Amino acid sequence: MSMKKLLYIFTLISSFLLAGCTSETENLFGESASNRVEEAMENAQKILVEAPNGWLMKYYPSSQQSFGGYNVLMSFTAEGEVTVSADITDPSAKSTSLYRLKEQAGPTLTVDTYNEIFHFFSDPASGVGTTGLGMEGDYEFTIQSATPEQVVMRGKKTGNTITMTPMPENETWEAYLTDIKEAEQKVNYVLFSYAADGEKYDVTKSYRTLAISHEVDGENVTEVFSYIQTKEGMEFYSPITLGGMEVSKLVYDSASGTWKSEDGKAVLSGETTPPALLFANGGPWFVTYDGMSSYGQSYVTSGLEKMSSNISGNNSLDYLILGSYFYADNAVNIAYGPYYGVMLLETTVLSDNQINLNLPGNCDQTGLDLWNAGFNTVVRPIAYLNGGVTFTVTADNPVNPTKMTLTEVGNTKNVIVVTNQETPFGYHE
Repeated sequence: MSMKKLLYIFTLISSFLLAGCTSETENLFGESASNRVEEAMENAQKILVEAPNGWLMKYYPSSQQSFGGYNVLMSFTAEGEVTVSADITDPSAKSTSLYRLKEQAGPTLTVDTYNEIFHFFSDPASGVGTTGLGMEGDYEFTIQSATPEQVVMRGKKTGNTITMTPMPENETWEAYLTDIKEAEQKVNYVLFSYAADGEKYDVTKSYRTLAISHEVDGENVTEVFSYIQTKEGMEFYSPITLGGMEVSKLVYDSASGTWKSEDGKAVLSGETTPPALLFANGGPWFVTYDGMSSYGQSYVTSGLEKMSSNISGNNSLDYLILGSYFYADNAVNIAYGPYYGVMLLETTVLSDNQINLNLPGNCDQTGLDLWNAGFNTVVRPIAYLNGGVTFTVTADNPVNPTKMTLTEVGNTKNVIVVTNQETPFGYHE
């Protein structure tokens, strides 16, 4: 038999075999797979609906968990309604909308009509996060597993692991969220220190994240750890791994006013020294004419007269800001008419109540032009080149201040009150 005939017979037999098993394949795999997904969705809905007091969702918006985690309480009905409360609003507040389960690469839970509380996390105009993006949270979740004890999901957009556990039947939602709110008030610090295995690290807090600075191979590195507030303290999305220790949660110790690991070997403490708080998270702090003593005001008047004669136009010093504001970290920021300039500011904490503010001479071109035009006189009471000014610092609140009073060491006539509330400079001729 020729090779050509053999190939023809082989092809013919193969086509019959394929045709003969197609229907069976569909029956064995296609239909049963569809049934399995349908059963999984029915099982998930049954579990969601049957929780007597709803569920506690540990919710992390943002793919980088940039805002930390939030307690979201959810109750589902068989008719497709979901009622939501959360620790981002008043503990008594609730919002009801629709939900559904659908097949999309597995059973998927979606809150698909607007819910005033839940969709705050995905609202691009929420006022939290970058304008146009918001907190970048999920409202669709792929269900990984579902039992009456725990539902594990993955955010479709963020990829974050989201867990839900049944709320205790004997605890009201409002009471639970009130306890969370009270626990969070204890964390109302800007700066912390973290001690583990004899090592101490500087920590700054932003939303529900802790940025911990430490040294790696001679370089300073900052790692950010996201946590969710619990009634007992903080529970981390990923463990803190520093000082040879792995810490998944920190529990508040009322006797010491600190947060400790379960074995007590790692301790997080709030910092309350005014100089350290002054430029925590970069400030910013707004200097005002009325916040300066007559000593500083005389320099301002003289300096602004020079600037007015050297720069054409009817300009005014609109803002004078210390810290991170325009486009530089830790700087003196100037808004003078249409001109925006910066000059770097060195801050050195000398003790628990003293700080030195120095200008190292680095600035952008606009900052240099304003300096030469007369701003060097305006800023003289605050900081100057080669040595700076040393101040004693006091705060209106030892934990989370809104005003700081700076009094020059050796010159008590020079007093400057700054605020972290956005305030124009407000010069009076």
